[in-house]
Amino acid sequence: MGSGQAGQVEELSFSVDLETGAVESLSGMTLESAGLRERDDLQRWVAERPEIVGPGLLVVTTEFDRWELRERRVLDRLDVLFLDAGGSLVVGELKRDWAADTVELQALKYAAYCSNLTVGEVVEEYARYHSLDEGQAREQVFEHAPSLEDDELGPVRVRLVAGGFGPSVTSVVLWLRDHGIDIGCVQITARRHSERGAVVSARQLIPLPEAEDYLVRRRRREQGEETRRVARRRATTVSLLNRAGAVEVGDPVRLNVQALPAVWRPAVEELIAESAAVGEAEWSGSESTQKALRWKHDGELYSASGITRRILAMTDVEPGPLNGPSFWRLPNGRSLYEESQLIEAEQDPEKTENQNDRDS
Repeated sequence: MGSGQAGQVEELSFSVDLETGAVESLSGMTLESAGLRERDDLQRWVAERPEIVGPGLLVVTTEFDRWELRERRVLDRLDVLFLDAGGSLVVGELKRDWAADTVELQALKYAAYCSNLTVGEVVEEYARYHSLDEGQAREQVFEHAPSLEDDELGPVRVRLVAGGFGPSVTSVVLWLRDHGIDIGCVQITARRHSERGAVVSARQLIPLPEAEDYLVRRRRREQGEETRRVARRRATTVSLLNRAGAVEVGDPVRLNVQALPAVWRPAVEELIAESAAVGEAEWSGSESTQKALRWKHDGELYSASGITRRILAMTDVEPGPLNGPSFWRLPNGRSLYEESQLIEAEQDPEKTENQNDRDS
């Protein structure tokens, strides 16, 4: 781009005479040096051509500043708000040239604000921006994102659009993506091809299109490995307890609500207050299928993790991999997992000593 920013890779562009095959280098320029403005030009281009930011985007509004957090007005203003076909809002943060080091933090703040918007408010803003009545706006919004008919928006996404990005921005963006935040960078470049004309290009820097599928597959593989690891741990717990005869068939096993993450406890406690059977099970002794518990709530066999998931689903929680035996307590007060670890320690004291050395 020829902006002179440190660490920026020079991108070469040429014009080609299709009759002679001759090439001529196009000189780089910044939008600022060309007299183009961030709001009047770049923002207008993005609003008119949302494909600059990404495919399948519908412009909801620009210059959005109608935030209310805890009944207090917030004066921050985002540049462009899109809606993708999957029903997720996309925050577009635009910088005419080089992105400031804190641009991603600014965009994340807007994303947090947007996470509080409802489908109705999105329709209202779309109607206001496009000068439509609410019925027309709802029809167009739902046609673009049919899943919104369930009255629920998807996770907010973020796209940073600028003439260039330094490593202080891209490293944070990559870290956020690694932690499940859908954020990306789109680079805008300009090349002069005549006295009065220039070519403006947009390309997605992060995530690289060719790498995106790989990253998705990697995350799925990691999730699968974690699920299998938890399953192996559960199998060891049941096997150890059965082989040692530590639990008799029919012995009561109860959910230890205090062992659950604090954010889940109130809803689970409310369920158990309504029906004590929700938090009660008995040992079935089944090892072949790992469904070692019979849940009193429905009389069916489950693994400890399986019952825990069913209970959390009743409170609209969808947990990731969890160690169910840690949450179910025997009459002696120890969890299934703690009991199995004591048995394992008795059977293999050397392994326990090595583990203690590592922990210390």
